[in-house]
Amino acid sequence: MKLKALSILATLAIGSAHGQILANNMNQNQSDQGQTSNNQNIPRGNILSIKMPQKGLARKIIEDTSVTYYQQFLGPTAAGSGSETYNVFQAAGVGSEQNSGRAPLQSFHAVNVRHQINADWGMGASLAVSNGYTSTVTNPNGDVNTPDNQFFNARVYVNTPAFRTKFGTLFSTISYEAPTSVISREDDMRFGWVISESFAFNTQSPRWTAGMMAQAYRMVYNENVKPYYFADGSTGTPTSMQTMIVSGGPYVNYRFNDRWMAGSLLTLDWDQRGTQTGTTKFNNNLPHRGRATVTYFPSVKHISSVGLFTQALLKFRPGTTAFGAEFSLRF
Repeated sequence: MKLKALSILATLAIGSAHGQILANNMNQNQSDQGQTSNNQNIPRGNILSIKMPQKGLARKIIEDTSVTYYQQFLGPTAAGSGSETYNVFQAAGVGSEQNSGRAPLQSFHAVNVRHQINADWGMGASLAVSNGYTSTVTNPNGDVNTPDNQFFNARVYVNTPAFRTKFGTLFSTISYEAPTSVISREDDMRFGWVISESFAFNTQSPRWTAGMMAQAYRMVYNENVKPYYFADGSTGTPTSMQTMIVSGGPYVNYRFNDRWMAGSLLTLDWDQRGTQTGTTKFNNNLPHRGRATVTYFPSVKHISSVGLFTQALLKFRPGTTAFGAEFSLRF
């Protein structure tokens, strides 16, 4: 169960990558507009020179820095108790979805601070936490999922310059993850790194956006296979640490107008554990899944978007299909 929890930020980052595409495009447009302005013809002759006041460094840093808050509420499923949800990150593993993964209704919160260095480069830091609202849920296989607050590892990241081709644009983010969560410290995690890639196709349409997202998440531990000790000091089955997660898939969005958008995302993922680290052997990690969203972009200051979504396993079952809501704020 702890291994699954470590992967939640890696997968959620894929969803937020599309937002980064829009931000990078906006930055490029602003840069292009500025370049056009600078190239305008200036009349030859006497020019009155006025020394304009320059922005201070502190003010410029503040203006180029944004703070984003994202909240996702994971609600009831299409079948089962209305006080329970299905969270793929809390499932015991592939093939046992029906017997685990049910959990209290819960929210995921993420805070991101980002500084735009220039039109090409950006950097920032993020921290996330989840919490539950309803009672503890005991799954048929005996797994217990509680509503307790859970903090995830803190990250710092760098957005590198976009790579543009005639087919589309590649956006890249490199992150360093510190073992700040309780689970990571218990598992003697040293650090982690993440490489996130998103390729946006040139659709030649202002309404359609489509592309591919991929992410490699590497966790480095003191020991890839950790001994397990019972309370009496005797040894049990060693724990193979989850050291690598590779995930990704295609996305398609349709913008109805300035306010409404429908979107879809397919996520496939695999992992390595213990002695598999550094080899070409991978496991089918979390069940492959899909997500469909309807998003509204209000003309209200600081509210970036609000939306509804449903997410389901590709092997569809009503009991593993959850509904939810989300919103994001930007300051």
